[in-house]
Amino acid sequence: MNQFALWCEGRGLSFLPASPDTVVLYVDEEAGRLRPSTLKRRLCGISRIHRLLRHEDPTRDDDVYLAMRRAQRKKPERPRQALGVKTDLLDTLIAACTDDLIGLRDEALLRVGFDTLCRRSELVRLRADDLTTNVRGNFSILVRRAKNDQTGQGRTAPLSTKTSECLRRWLKQTGIERGPLFRPVYDDRVLQRYLDPVVVSRVLKKLARRSAAAEDARTGVSGHSLRVGAAQQLTINGNGILQIMRAGGWRSVAVVARYVENVDLDLWT
Repeated sequence: MNQFALWCEGRGLSFLPASPDTVVLYVDEEAGRLRPSTLKRRLCGISRIHRLLRHEDPTRDDDVYLAMRRAQRKKPERPRQALGVKTDLLDTLIAACTDDLIGLRDEALLRVGFDTLCRRSELVRLRADDLTTNVRGNFSILVRRAKNDQTGQGRTAPLSTKTSECLRRWLKQTGIERGPLFRPVYDDRVLQRYLDPVVVSRVLKKLARRSAAAEDARTGVSGHSLRVGAAQQLTINGNGILQIMRAGGWRSVAVVARYVENVDLDLWT
């Protein structure tokens, strides 16, 4: 909204409330400089401020919609996808974990993130008291809230045998029974608080630099890599779209299709 206000002031136009014609002019002019995703984010800010102040929302006008369509045609873009951590890269990263408490925490974090397909914000909010033992003797865990589950209905994610064994070692060494499952470790002490979501990215990048992973893996991993890679691995393993949607908590087939579009499948063998 601040960027829009500065743009309007430079042209002697009213920005609050703004007219649809002003917003159309803004989109058409900035489309040559900004990506469509940036423009969309700007419009969200303009819309939100107008609605909070009980003004009519100028971004809902049909002319603004058509201006955004023009901007998207001018600069077509595909969403950039994080490098997927599939099982082979996951094993490489786990092999780079140290033998101390931080290394055990990092291994458990990677294994649980891969098995649950959690976003990094969901992964760091997991709780030890939400672990249950399933009929196979392995852990399952409740993912309480997700980006597309704001009401907190949650979903239950099963964990593999290796992940359950690793998690049991982490819980035994730390004495964690309730509260945050993954916690900061300083001087071999476990703090009584949740990890920051950015730690997931830092752990992946740290292990990638330390490991024998290829250069693209060392530079391409991010906090979203576990979710992307797990979806791709499920596709490689022959799971159907509904199984993958259930595993990752997706509600849209189109979104899952984007996650797995880079999977190298030989369809003609």
